[in-house]
Amino acid sequence: MESSMMDSVLPFLHIIECLKNLPRSGWVLRGVQGPESVSGHMWRMAIICMLLPKSDSFDQNKCIRMALIHDIGEAIIGDITPHDGVSKEEKYRRESLAVDYLTCVLKTSNPSAAAEIKDLFEEFEENKTLEAKFVNEIDAFECLVQAEEYEQRAHKDLQLGEFLSLESYISSKDLSRWTKLLADERNAIPSKKSGETVIVFVIGSPGVGKGTQCSRLAADLGFEHISVGDLLREEAKHPSSVYAEFINKSIKESVTIPAQLTCDLVKLKMNAAKERGIQHFLIDGFPRSVDQAVKFEEKIHESNFTILLDCKEDVVVGRLLERAKASGRIDDNTDSITKSLRAFQRDNPAVKVHLRGRGPFETIQCDSSPDQVYTLFKQKVEAILSDVKRLAGN
Repeated sequence: MESSMMDSVLPFLHIIECLKNLPRSGWVLRGVQGPESVSGHMWRMAIICMLLPKSDSFDQNKCIRMALIHDIGEAIIGDITPHDGVSKEEKYRRESLAVDYLTCVLKTSNPSAAAEIKDLFEEFEENKTLEAKFVNEIDAFECLVQAEEYEQRAHKDLQLGEFLSLESYISSKDLSRWTKLLADERNAIPSKKSGETVIVFVIGSPGVGKGTQCSRLAADLGFEHISVGDLLREEAKHPSSVYAEFINKSIKESVTIPAQLTCDLVKLKMNAAKERGIQHFLIDGFPRSVDQAVKFEEKIHESNFTILLDCKEDVVVGRLLERAKASGRIDDNTDSITKSLRAFQRDNPAVKVHLRGRGPFETIQCDSSPDQVYTLFKQKVEAILSDVKRLAGN
């Protein structure tokens, strides 16, 4: 082989590139759609290693490096599972030889890295040092986390409870605590097809009147009105909130808040209402992105109704400027209003397409007076309740 190639790390990088696209076979066999890759699994293991509390009893940096390479041999042999009929001994033999080959590829250009990869792989497989034991436990823990996420994504239609046996591999203090929290989270997942819960998303551009209409209807029909914008502003005002500065900056710049944070706040509000016996919800200003809609369906409720309040831009701009005179909100200024309207116009078409495919979708024109809009709005929601009652009786 040409010396220039032997002196380069490129051949090694080209080989391990396949790990980014190599799906984990265990998930494929269980019918998971779009399963994680081998490199994705190793990457999150490395992140988990970083999240372990600092300790003088083990080498955290070594754990991170071990997590990043422990499955590297699969770039050569693929992801072998027990379903392949290959013994543990034979799997180790093949994987060890694959790592030997990779170290040969890397040895000339970076002999120290080649030696470290081989040593870390063998240490992980022997599972005798404290670092190796941690990384093996993290391997199991990451699989548990991934299994729960796949179940949520499939709305519990995909059952991966068999992976719960991996809990027995976890004994260290912090990972045991995290595993218990994960189990509590999994057991708390409600049915996302509950017939008792009625959720109506009320979407529309800023200034269209979502809050006004929802507040009025909630009082008349006994709904819980959840304004996502208000939830975020309340969280930002909380003295102990770690998200305060981030939320304020995002609102001011009209940047969509990450789905995880928004859904967590909505879920807390819904749970509090359910404790008071309320099962009907108007959620205004949400979802603002497809990602938020998908996350809501995964974590909270699968099938929902949507009402779009539509209005001409010059009308909503006038309303927003009028509101700005008294609201004191950080996003009620000309610059933020312009950014907010542009963001809505950019993101809303995809949101509408998604929501139309997930449940009944209605549109109300809101250029007329608030009372006229409310009459139409109330009729639409009453029709939803009538349909829900009729279906529940069948």
